[in-house]
Amino acid sequence: MSAEALAHKVITAEELEVSLVRAMKEITSTMFNCESEIVSPDQVDMIPPGLSAIVGFGGKICGFVAIHLSPPSACTLASNLLGMSFDELDDIVADAMGELVNMLAGGLKKFACQSEDLFKISVPSIVYGMDYSTHAPKNSERLTIGVQAGSCTFGVQLVFAVP
Repeated sequence: MSAEALAHKVITAEELEVSLVRAMKEITSTMFNCESEIVSPDQVDMIPPGLSAIVGFGGKICGFVAIHLSPPSACTLASNLLGMSFDELDDIVADAMGELVNMLAGGLKKFACQSEDLFKISVPSIVYGMDYSTHAPKNSERLTIGVQAGSCTFGVQLVFAVP
C-alpha cells in the first residue's frame, strides 16, 4: 500500500484480502450450498473466455471487485443459487453472477469496514465474450485469488487505491 495510505491508516491490503476471503467463504457456504477453498491464482484462468461480473466502489478507498468465470462454472453456480438447471450463459446466469459479486462486495464492506464507512458500492456490471480484459489506474493495487467452490474454479480480483 502507498506511504500516503499507510500514513492515514485507512486499511491494509492484507486486511482487505482477509475480508475478501472471509466474505467468499460465507457466501459460498450459505448461498451456493458448497464449501470453498482459496487456491493459487495460477490454478485458475483469471479472465477466461466466459463471464466477468464487476462491482465498483468509491469513498475513502476506490476500486472494483470482479469475479471471472468460465461458462460451465457460471452455469453451475447459478444452478446452485437458483435451484434451476443451466447449460449455457443467458441473462439469468448473468444476473446470478451479478448477485454473487454484489454479495461479495457487500461482504468485503461488512468485514473490512467494521465501524467505519470506507466505501459505497455500485450496481454490478456483467461482461461476457471471448476476448476482453480489465484495466486499473496505475496507482492502484491488485489482489487476485483463485477459488475452488464445489466443482467450480474461478478468479476473484480486487483492485483498489486511496484517492
